[in-house]
Amino acid sequence: MSYKKKLILIFAVVFSFCSAAMIAIEYQTEYHYKRSLLQSNLEVYADMIAKQDSVSQMLSLLPEKLRITILDITGTVYYDSYSAASTMENHFSRPEIQSCMEKKDGYCIRYSETAGQKYLYYAKKYAAQKRIIRVALPFEVSMKDYFRPDWFLWLEIALFFCSIFLLFILLSNRYSRKIALKEEENQRTLKHQMTSNIAHELRTPVSSIRGYLETLVNNPQINSEKRELFLERSYLQTIRLSDLIRDIAMITKIEESPELFPIETIDMKIVVEEVLDEFKEALTQHQIEVENEITQNAALQGNYPLLYALIRNLVENSIKYSGKSTTIHIACAKKKTHWQFTYYDTGLGTREEDLPHIFERFYRSSQQTAATNDGSGLGLSIVRNAVVFHHGEITAQNRKEGGLIFVFTLEIGQTA
Repeated sequence: MSYKKKLILIFAVVFSFCSAAMIAIEYQTEYHYKRSLLQSNLEVYADMIAKQDSVSQMLSLLPEKLRITILDITGTVYYDSYSAASTMENHFSRPEIQSCMEKKDGYCIRYSETAGQKYLYYAKKYAAQKRIIRVALPFEVSMKDYFRPDWFLWLEIALFFCSIFLLFILLSNRYSRKIALKEEENQRTLKHQMTSNIAHELRTPVSSIRGYLETLVNNPQINSEKRELFLERSYLQTIRLSDLIRDIAMITKIEESPELFPIETIDMKIVVEEVLDEFKEALTQHQIEVENEITQNAALQGNYPLLYALIRNLVENSIKYSGKSTTIHIACAKKKTHWQFTYYDTGLGTREEDLPHIFERFYRSSQQTAATNDGSGLGLSIVRNAVVFHHGEITAQNRKEGGLIFVFTLEIGQTA
């Protein structure tokens, strides 16, 4: 989801929350206003009834829906405008009656089973007459009634939020442009750094080859032993140059055109075996033992060159930097949607301060620089990018027993 869409979604959520909060607050305000107004009116009606000896004399002056109940101070009903008093139970336990016994008057809003609707009951005690007069009217706060008189207020609120929304969009567009410009600037900086790093890395083997060849050209009398040595060194530098160009091309393609890598069903067991076969001679020369525990079919949907480069760079790193008479261990386990691979060697490992940077392009630790100067610093960057391409994650840390351990996952995908 783009940054702009996220901002719009956040605004919509905030707008909905604020609208709901305003409706709830206004509803409560309306509720309390209607209750207070109705309670005041009922008190007036109760006082009017208390001044008359006969309730029937007052009925024509009172609201048609007004319910009147007259009780003695013990709660016994001796008059009710809706039901026969003789059929009604004692009302002393009613909340409004209890309240008026303590404070002279009281009210309660509740549903009336007799009338079949919600009422506001108001009761007032008249000590001189030794009676309680309770009056009640239907109580309802309708949202329909609430919205109708305040349409102008809601129109203002709508206009206010529309204005805020437009301002929000303008600011988000401006901020998005700033982010885009900053991203472009970062990309330019990264490309400039990469170009500088590439130029630096290419300069060393090219300068070496040129130096050797110039020596041979300018000194035709040089003895055959030195001539052979210079040619061999030139050849090794061309290999280094070729590997460097290959790595640069691959990492650039991964980062800028990942769609160009075709996807097919790959068996990682076969990939690992092919890489080990490629380095068989180098592993023997360095007396490195390999523990390959990938014995089962480890199929996944992926790109063969990237997966081969992933394993190849890990093994090559171990050969270059772990030292002689070490062990390489490779294993995998199947999770729900991923294969989890464990790769480690029992070599020297690396400094803890180097660990956060080992996957960066052209980064070489001090141990690597001391061990050999022919690395490009792109190997582990290719490893990380290959893992990310296959929707996985990779971590690296030093082993307590010695050496460096990599744990990475690769998505299985549909491998029918």
